[in-house]
Amino acid sequence: MDVLTMRKFVSPLTKALGFWLLSALFALLLLAPVQVSAQGTRGDFQLSERIGEELGKLQPMIDAKNWDGAVGLIVRLNNSAAPNSYDQAFLSDILAKLYLQKGDYDKSIAPMETALRLSDTYGYFEKKNVGMMLDYLSKIYYQEGTASKSPAIQQQYLTKATLYLERIIAESPPSADTMLFYTSLLYNRAVLNPDKIDQALLNKAKINAEKSLLLSNHPKENFYVILLATLQQQGDFKRASEYYELLVKRYPSNKNYWQQLMATYVTMSSDGDEKVALANNLRAAVTIERAQTLGFLNTPKDNFNLIGIYFNMGQYGKATELLHNGLKNGLIENTQKNWELLAYSYQQVNRESQAIEALNDATKFYPKSGQLEFQIGQIYYSLDQLSDSYKHLKLATEKGGLEKPASAYSFLAYLCFELGKLEEALDVIKQTLALPDAPTDGQLNRLRQAVEEGIRDREAAKTGTRAT
Repeated sequence: MDVLTMRKFVSPLTKALGFWLLSALFALLLLAPVQVSAQGTRGDFQLSERIGEELGKLQPMIDAKNWDGAVGLIVRLNNSAAPNSYDQAFLSDILAKLYLQKGDYDKSIAPMETALRLSDTYGYFEKKNVGMMLDYLSKIYYQEGTASKSPAIQQQYLTKATLYLERIIAESPPSADTMLFYTSLLYNRAVLNPDKIDQALLNKAKINAEKSLLLSNHPKENFYVILLATLQQQGDFKRASEYYELLVKRYPSNKNYWQQLMATYVTMSSDGDEKVALANNLRAAVTIERAQTLGFLNTPKDNFNLIGIYFNMGQYGKATELLHNGLKNGLIENTQKNWELLAYSYQQVNRESQAIEALNDATKFYPKSGQLEFQIGQIYYSLDQLSDSYKHLKLATEKGGLEKPASAYSFLAYLCFELGKLEEALDVIKQTLALPDAPTDGQLNRLRQAVEEGIRDREAAKTGTRAT
């Protein structure tokens, strides 16, 4: 992140969110082996004699992990079961579990929903078993919805997952994991279409996250993650910064929180109010320095970000000191642009000799750079040290690698004229006019005329002297 130019902050929180949800899903879908029994059903319901006898063939298939054979048997029996019967509900439940064992999550939905619907109507299953069905269905719909590339299917499946979760929450006190999944799901649905954020769902996710944080002395960290994601989507960076301050206090070893806190303050520094911008730039700088005492945010890029923040605050002396030390000690990336920035910084505080020193140091790392020599020549010229300026401008044109070659050549031509090196000035002018970026404003032609006139005057003076 380049804090010199950053004006918007895009949070990576949604990636962490999605990773957590998928991890939770697969952990909860690790089922125990399917058991052929009436466990989970109410005692006053029994399988028909025919179905009960046929089910005797199932357990050997399960023991042998012959899932296709087991599915085929249950499908055949289910097709022959009386509609809305206990047989149908029981067999549908078994079929759903077999599909889960195979990893065919999408196929498990229909039989599981059939078993749930029949139990809701006739009371076939106990509350615990119904709760398990609701839990599985919510997570399967989430898995299949997020795996789909169709926005319509994504919305449909995630909505179904939400409805099942809301039923779980309504029927019994939800666990922290359930509330976390529910809140995460609301957020995911809200941002499903990045171009059209569902503000109602986003606000609902935020409210649930805030409530969940108050239900425990040690709330799950991911509630903060979701809450921060909603605040950033809503552009409420002030509150986001407050929560990040809390997180770096509770989890000081988490590098990402320090990084996000710094970036949030930088984003807030784009406020049009000068005092507010200054205060938030200062907070961003202090955040980096706090993190560095713990061993974080100390890469060359982080150090350069800190320098950029000091520049944004107008603290050129501090920024220049950090940049100088960073380049000397390897704490800042050793690039030609960074050396040029250091020289420019010295010039901003009227320390031209140190600017020259910085550029000379840079030539040791970039000996073929004419651009560095050009800048040294310009600074010497500003100090009225024309001889040194001429020396470095000559080196600039000899080395090449200039950003704007015609500018360097033109400067040298004018300097040669000023120093009375008329023939050399004329030669440099001709070279300049032949360059692709040669100026077209006519100034060089006027300079050439002046040089040629000077040469003629000088020759005339010599002739006159001899005649005398």
